[in-house]
Amino acid sequence: MSGKTKKHQTSQWSMLVRLMQMAKEQKTGIIVAVLLTVLQSLFTALQPYLYKIIIDEVIIAQQFQWLAVACGILLAWLLLQAFLGFYNSYLAAIIAQGVILKLRQYVYEHLTRLKLRFFDKTPVGTAVTRSISDIQTITDLFASGVITILGDIIQIVAILACMFYINVKLTLLTITVVPLLIYSANVFRKGIRDTFQEVRNQVSNLNAFLQERITGMQIVQLFNQQKREYQKFQNINKKHRDANIRSVLYYSVFFPVVEILVALSFAIIISYGSLLMFESKLKLGEVTAFIMFVNLFFRPIRAIADRFNNIQMGIVAAERIFELLDDTDNIEPSGTLIAPNLKGHIEFNNVWFAYNDNEWIIKDLSFEVQPGKSLALVGATGSGKTSIANLITQLYQHQQGIIKIDGNDIRDYDIASLRHRIAFVLQDVFLFSGTIHSNLTLKNEAIDFAKIKETAQKMGAFDFIDALPGGFEYHVQERGLSLSQGQRQLISFIRAIAADPDIIVLDEATSAIDSQTEHLIQKAIEILLHNRTAVVIAHRLSTIKHCDEIMVLDHGTIKEQGNHKKLMQKQGAYFDLYQTQIESAQHLTS
Repeated sequence: MSGKTKKHQTSQWSMLVRLMQMAKEQKTGIIVAVLLTVLQSLFTALQPYLYKIIIDEVIIAQQFQWLAVACGILLAWLLLQAFLGFYNSYLAAIIAQGVILKLRQYVYEHLTRLKLRFFDKTPVGTAVTRSISDIQTITDLFASGVITILGDIIQIVAILACMFYINVKLTLLTITVVPLLIYSANVFRKGIRDTFQEVRNQVSNLNAFLQERITGMQIVQLFNQQKREYQKFQNINKKHRDANIRSVLYYSVFFPVVEILVALSFAIIISYGSLLMFESKLKLGEVTAFIMFVNLFFRPIRAIADRFNNIQMGIVAAERIFELLDDTDNIEPSGTLIAPNLKGHIEFNNVWFAYNDNEWIIKDLSFEVQPGKSLALVGATGSGKTSIANLITQLYQHQQGIIKIDGNDIRDYDIASLRHRIAFVLQDVFLFSGTIHSNLTLKNEAIDFAKIKETAQKMGAFDFIDALPGGFEYHVQERGLSLSQGQRQLISFIRAIAADPDIIVLDEATSAIDSQTEHLIQKAIEILLHNRTAVVIAHRLSTIKHCDEIMVLDHGTIKEQGNHKKLMQKQGAYFDLYQTQIESAQHLTS
């Protein structure tokens, strides 16, 4: 056996052990399931022997006074066997669902702790496949895998013991086809494992494609790309179909082969068994029992191949899941320093940052924002404005330099407590499906409803929310599509302010709001940002004139810095940007 094969088998065994460890909370249920499986297997294996006794000792022997009793015992035997089968299957399903529940919770909790870099590089459909489809595949490993195989093995051993007890020579002749069956099962197992891996990859590709196209359907339709995207989907879908067909092929070949081998065994029993009957060396009940034994003997052998397939598929899925869970490099770093409240003193000292290695977005950047003051960031697209906001909230981590908040290295803070004190209003507002009220309390579910209404009134948004069906209990559709973009912006702004943060970051927060709404927001900002530190990113320079400091960025470096008045007097880069926007606005209104 090659080293690679041994390593692969060791890896598979370790995956199986890890999966079984996930079921340690189901220990009692597993013990009961094993005992029931053993009992059920013995009842099933001994059933043909009971028929043998009834045929030879009651019917052939014409002991009809015992017929009713024998039939009663047989009926009770079958009913008990059926009950054991039902309860065992039900218990196995409960164990499987308990493990799946726990594993899916682990995966989701792990996903929420990963850096945004992971999601930048991983299609959403792939993450969904890991959380839903791959985990669901593991269900069969517990429901009809390991424990059931134990029962199948016990049943095979018990059947062989009964067959040898009845007639050794006929048993040996009957099982001559077993080596061929084992060989076929091994080929089937290896082939189905490889095709299943391909099927899971294609499912992941299909999910990723569908998720992206459904999310971007507006663009697909606006650019009349329906046919082109359909062709792409068709190609991916065909690959998915072909992968499934290849797996079906193994089933289509394996099970007919098994049926042929079973038929050969039946032929041996009927021909040789009949000869022994004529020689009075075998009774009719024993021949009948042998036929039933062979049927029961090959059934678990055939099933074991399928059960090993379930285990293989579960292990393949587990490898993909544990690969995700074992990814500790992408977990968000977090310190231990708790930030119950912040003064809001922000410092960047010689900070360098890149989304991709050595493709620097922020270059040796140093600046300071005093507590309670506001800093506006302006500059062309790609100048590093949003990157600075992401570094303050630790959505991304800088590679070089030091970022401090209230004199402490930002990496020393417990990340959850830090974000609890920072409100971030994004340019692209995302609202979850649910009520407006539930979206407003994302930052803190303990926020008093009276405070939410008060904030909405100060923002000038109370009237439009109150006019909606149900008011604050109005059900928002996925991503907030039932509301206008301006309304979504207002809700996100209320959500940020209602949490009473110490630092507020506004990333293009007024870019999609009309002039009247923008006026309301500006008025609210002047009131609500009192004694709070604010970092404001905006293309509309008219919205940041009130900021204490304005920083003009160019390719991750500071080009100019000062307040609005000083920068206008300087007549540099900021002055040019401001004049260009005024001229554009005048041109649009003329």
